[in-house]
Amino acid sequence: MEIALIIAALMLCGVSVHYFCKANYCACTKAGDCDNPVNHYWLGAMLSAVLSLLLCCVALHVEKGTLLWLVLMTSCFSGAFISAKRSAKKRCIKSKQADALLTNEPN
Repeated sequence: MEIALIIAALMLCGVSVHYFCKANYCACTKAGDCDNPVNHYWLGAMLSAVLSLLLCCVALHVEKGTLLWLVLMTSCFSGAFISAKRSAKKRCIKSKQADALLTNEPN
């Protein structure tokens, strides 16, 4: 039972990080449209995080559950950060290749 609660908490941490990243992307690309704190992405991120914390605390009691939740959230955010860095690097390499192709074309 405890393992199932922890797995569900991990999945909710992932959902929370996903919504958080979506909210930040939306706020950066559509400034004014979706950067308010009541946006459904922000609400989804906060609700998922709170449910995940609740499941961790139910599975392992308050102290250990909170520590587990912190570890889960940190690992999910670290994964998202590493993924964002890699995709930005790939986009940079692709844009440099496209620029090189444009500058090497004969007139």
